[in-house]
Amino acid sequence: MKATKWWLTALWVAIVVVAAVAFIFKMTEFAFTWLDPAADRFGGFGFIAVGSYLLGMIPILFLMLWAVLRGHFRDIEQPKHRMLELQEEIERYGNRVPPN
Repeated sequence: MKATKWWLTALWVAIVVVAAVAFIFKMTEFAFTWLDPAADRFGGFGFIAVGSYLLGMIPILFLMLWAVLRGHFRDIEQPKHRMLELQEEIERYGNRVPPN
């Protein structure tokens, strides 16, 4: 790999790790707020926040698993080549139907 690719990979890993740590911290903070008997009036806030995060995250997780199981990430270069082929076909034939 080129040096820039290593640098970009390291940056990506750092961003993902920071985001994951922040997400876990915020979720545990909400859970402690929800379970803390002293913060009685804020308990609903923690429950609503955790529920909102989970309701937003679960569909994304299922869509990602569906895409992985269907094989959408096996060849990530193929859509690019197909799009270029279609563009060449459009430039060659315009609005006419191409011959088979």
